[in-house]
Amino acid sequence: AGAALTGSINLTMPMSAWLGLTREPGEVASVGPIDAQTCRELAAVMDSASRWCLTLTDPAGHAVAHACASKGPPPRQGRPPPHGGSPPDGLKWAAGLVRRLQVLETSPCLHVRRSAGYKPSQSLRHLVVLRQRRCSFPGCRRPAARSDLDHTTPFDQGGLTCECNLAPLCRRHHQAKQTQGWRLTQPEPGRMMWRLPHERTYVTTGEPYPV
Repeated sequence: AGAALTGSINLTMPMSAWLGLTREPGEVASVGPIDAQTCRELAAVMDSASRWCLTLTDPAGHAVAHACASKGPPPRQGRPPPHGGSPPDGLKWAAGLVRRLQVLETSPCLHVRRSAGYKPSQSLRHLVVLRQRRCSFPGCRRPAARSDLDHTTPFDQGGLTCECNLAPLCRRHHQAKQTQGWRLTQPEPGRMMWRLPHERTYVTTGEPYPV
């Protein structure tokens, strides 16, 4: 048997597919969509110390709640169930994690995870990046993990370090936002309203997850 995978592999897949209930595809960051069976095989060989996270989404695939575990579920013993049946240990692991879910802020924001200073906590950064997985400029594909975490209303102008005022921006669009004639607002957490110099307005809400 080969060694378990280690390092940074960002695998995202619907829980129903992971449990073997559906064949909905998932995706690997920087690679793209992959079929459900390949997702399950990758998950099965991940090191037990890998970070596992559970994100609940709305019907459109946008994140609404999230939790992470210090380790993944126990590996399957023996052959997989026929037709991809649900592994009991996987269900127990997921049920335990549900009790630790953090509900993402909506409007009005309650600021429960607000950081007092300019720099957000690691947990706050993690929530914002999973809510908006790419740069929040319309059409930009830069991953949020390789982008700046911008204060929509600048911190030195009273902007909060909070879910309702943070969003990922690649360096190019971060600088563009600060240019005369550009305006960015966040009327509710994760909903970005861009007004460009030609007066057109664009709204982004983050790339949805596979559902």
